[in-house]
Amino acid sequence: MDKNVEFTMLYDIYGKLLTAKQQEIFEEYYLYNLSLREIAENKKISYQAVRDSIKSSETALLNFENVTHTLSLTEKMAKAYSLCDSEDLNEKKNELKMLLKSEDDI
Repeated sequence: MDKNVEFTMLYDIYGKLLTAKQQEIFEEYYLYNLSLREIAENKKISYQAVRDSIKSSETALLNFENVTHTLSLTEKMAKAYSLCDSEDLNEKKNELKMLLKSEDDI
């Protein structure tokens, strides 16, 4: 999965757990595609402060996911749902069992 897509999805799930300042900077970088320099100028902070905020936000989002596995479970549920939606469910039965079994590894 693309890094930007992954972090955007993680932000959708865990974004409210970041500080208000982290949320603002994260959104400007990932959602509005502003450069680090543009964000620094807009916020009147250093380039390094913007970079540090984004890196700490990314780390926090990954840590939240490592603890809760919400994104991973959501992706597995979507895959399981798509398997159940197929016309030939019997053919997908083993794949569905393996997918659900791998959830026990969490």
